Amino acid sequence: MIVAIGSIRREAAGIILSGEYTAIEAPEDFVAYRPESEDYPAIVLSGSGSVRAARATKWAIEEFSPEAVISFGFCGATKDYARSGDIVIAARVLDLPGSPFEWSIVDDTNSLGPDRTILLAARTAVEISGLDFHHGTIVTISKVATTSGAKKWLGEAVNATAADTAAHAIASTASAAGIPWGVFTSVLDDRDFDSPGVVDRLDSGPDGRGNMVYIKHVSNTPQDLPALLHLGRSSNRASASLTTFMAAFVQAHTALTKAAQPAASE
Repeated sequence: MIVAIGSIRREAAGIILSGEYTAIEAPEDFVAYRPESEDYPAIVLSGSGSVRAARATKWAIEEFSPEAVISFGFCGATKDYARSGDIVIAARVLDLPGSPFEWSIVDDTNSLGPDRTILLAARTAVEISGLDFHHGTIVTISKVATTSGAKKWLGEAVNATAADTAAHAIASTASAAGIPWGVFTSVLDDRDFDSPGVVDRLDSGPDGRGNMVYIKHVSNTPQDLPALLHLGRSSNRASASLTTFMAAFVQAHTALTKAAQPAASE
């Protein structure tokens, strides 16, 4: 079985609806779903942030004993060619801790590379499904990059293709357990898009802040309404891409794994 670790329900909504899942009990306020068939991955949603992602991944490994761990979810583009709904396949994941004021010194010694079979399955999945995709470094930062300036800097100084707040923690936890892993994200916001600060969900749970928070924000800051509506449409595209990708990925990974079994037994 594959376990897919995400952050929020919105990222996983389409995947869950497309398969047969049963909600199971999970620690803290994590959300977990067990599939009725191994044609679908188990899903664990940790909420935002690396600390929560690492704890959820450790629990998921103990609970499911997976053959592979996948980090999935939304990301921010850090290159000008990436668009909302594009899939980003991580060739490497890099952790960049601290605040943006501490990013001037980039240490890439904690860079990690994914499993080759998982990477091949991901490339097969996007080609079969016809999704637009990019292959590059995903950088994990401690706080969502909401400004175009921060995203541009990450793209130039780190040569990252996208930024998130959890992938490196999931990858390093899986690596420590000796489990193959991969990281696949869907672009939510373009590099040059400035998000309203209210979208920063650091350390909140899988359900997020709720609509009332955004309604209250718009009532106080009505000029942010167009940007929030734009993000809503982008979220729909990003979620749809993740749903299409995950179905194709699991099929491709199963086929590649089965094809490799006879050779491994010889």
